[in-house]
Amino acid sequence: MKNIIGLGIVVLVLMTGAWECSFGEAKMSSFKASKDKEGKTESTTFKAGETLYAIAEIGGSSKTTTKFWLVDGTGKTIPGSDVKVDLASGGKATYTLPLPASVPGGKYTLNADMLDEKGEKKDGKSVAITIEGGSAPPKSDDKTKKDEAGEE
Repeated sequence: MKNIIGLGIVVLVLMTGAWECSFGEAKMSSFKASKDKEGKTESTTFKAGETLYAIAEIGGSSKTTTKFWLVDGTGKTIPGSDVKVDLASGGKATYTLPLPASVPGGKYTLNADMLDEKGEKKDGKSVAITIEGGSAPPKSDDKTKKDEAGEE
């Protein structure tokens, strides 16, 4: 009889903990950048022209919005990198950013903020990213000069 009561208490404690984990306040349990959409090839180094993927793992059962954005070394947000992903409950918020071939090389920071239904920040994480820069596209004046000189 004592074993049954003891077992019942253990089960009750475990169920209470599980209930709290699945129905508690939402939080971001992890955030990583990768070379593939599924997050199998985690990376913090990318080349110009590649696609940067990221996954934020959100726990809890409430509706959330995850806001992603990339900033350069001076703290300036990279145009077109600001994306919001809505989740009805916990799960994976995924991010995709094709890096232009002309992106300058350097140190960047990929950010993810988790917002509640009211738009208030409840959690956030960041990943330091290194981008190996690409070549700048030719200026239209250079192309015109080559055409005039008979070059291609």
